[in-house]
Amino acid sequence: MENIFEIRFSFEQYVKDNVILKFSNKQGGAYNVFSYHWQCFVWAAVVGFIHNERRPLQSPIADRPFSLNTMCNGGGEKDAEALLCMCIAKAGSLDIMKEPTKAIDLINEYANGGFYYIMKIMQDQPVTNDLEWVKQEIFGREVNL
Repeated sequence: MENIFEIRFSFEQYVKDNVILKFSNKQGGAYNVFSYHWQCFVWAAVVGFIHNERRPLQSPIADRPFSLNTMCNGGGEKDAEALLCMCIAKAGSLDIMKEPTKAIDLINEYANGGFYYIMKIMQDQPVTNDLEWVKQEIFGREVNL
């Protein structure tokens, strides 16, 4: 069986250009809202999970994907664990973990939905990389369960 921590996440080039590159640096560069692309991905995944926004990925897919191992090696162990917990919750069963590729695909779809949700908000509130705006999005969320 594949190791879930080694399977790479995917995201659309469109969301990379319109969200990831606006809010995060090139993998570990000078400070922005997020220091790593994976942190922005986790933010989008949480937004997607919370708002129940799930969206299949469309081509073209961006380069430089990362894995749960990348997150863990970059200090994101809790983020990786949270993604897996949300995945299990959305799947409704631990059985999703028996098929690691399906679990990663599910996380990818919720992250993609989250990216599109964020872009929709950005249409009304033009933002590039404003930490205060991100904090408002996080703390001012309306949760739709």
